[in-house]
Amino acid sequence: MITEERWDVIPNAEPADAFAARVRRAIARIAAAHPDQRVAAFAHGGTIGQILAQATGSRPFALGGADNASISHLVVMGDQWILRRFNDTSHLDAGLSVAAAPLT
Repeated sequence: MITEERWDVIPNAEPADAFAARVRRAIARIAAAHPDQRVAAFAHGGTIGQILAQATGSRPFALGGADNASISHLVVMGDQWILRRFNDTSHLDAGLSVAAAPLT
């Protein structure tokens, strides 16, 4: 799977082309339902990697492995997808300082 950069080498997995098309349709559907709005979508890492690979034209697994609870910022303008931010965890660092503060 890692060597071939394809999920469909796993027995019974969805074919790579079908997965890519399903992800593209989902992003297009979300964008069409929320024109000129900000939307938060939550997904598993494989789906996030596929979205970002399509946005950037990168290798299929190039942008995989994002940290848990990280933010990737995608701008959708019609058929054009623009990656503005990848694997941002700065919001988590702020939360750690508050959580680590002593209780008085």
